[in-house]
Amino acid sequence: SETFVTFRMRLESLLLLLCLSHTAAAGGEAVQVDEQLTVQPDVWAEVRALRHLVVDQRAELNRSKVAFSAALTDSGLLGPFNTDTTIVYSNVFTNIGKAYNPITGIFTAPVKGVYYFRFTGMDYRSAVHMGAALYKNNQRIMLTYEINVNNGYFEHMSNGVTLELEKGDVVFLRLPANKGLYDNNESHNTFSGFLLFTL
Repeated sequence: SETFVTFRMRLESLLLLLCLSHTAAAGGEAVQVDEQLTVQPDVWAEVRALRHLVVDQRAELNRSKVAFSAALTDSGLLGPFNTDTTIVYSNVFTNIGKAYNPITGIFTAPVKGVYYFRFTGMDYRSAVHMGAALYKNNQRIMLTYEINVNNGYFEHMSNGVTLELEKGDVVFLRLPANKGLYDNNESHNTFSGFLLFTL
């Protein structure tokens, strides 16, 4: 990354300054840039600058740890409803970075980057089609659904997508109008995502 390149250049400069300082001290002379200018390198200023870079990189690494996975609770039947409804996955397995809100069902990107999202769904009703739509902000990215023709047998669906997000962008799933899902304590309906890399 650009920060790493800057860090490496500063480290190389610091090592060069230390070598020049040692050479000058061993020879009993200061480092001569030209005949009229004598340079006494401020090694400690460079060390302080490098320390600040390391602290900044640690903070960036901590912000970059983003991963979540959640499922519906033992909700039984979900839907159908007359309007599109945000699906709230409140049974959280993992929420590193706390970017997923289990109360609203919404993931909020903490940093600009490329993220991967995946979801699964299940239902068994032949009279109700199961489905889920993934949204980025208010834009529907994909709609996945299954027409259950096997009455009484579980039907499954899944999908995934890689998205470039700005800091503050939101991603969530909606149950489309007249669609339904079913879940129990085995967590058949899940929503997961993680940061691939920052931009």
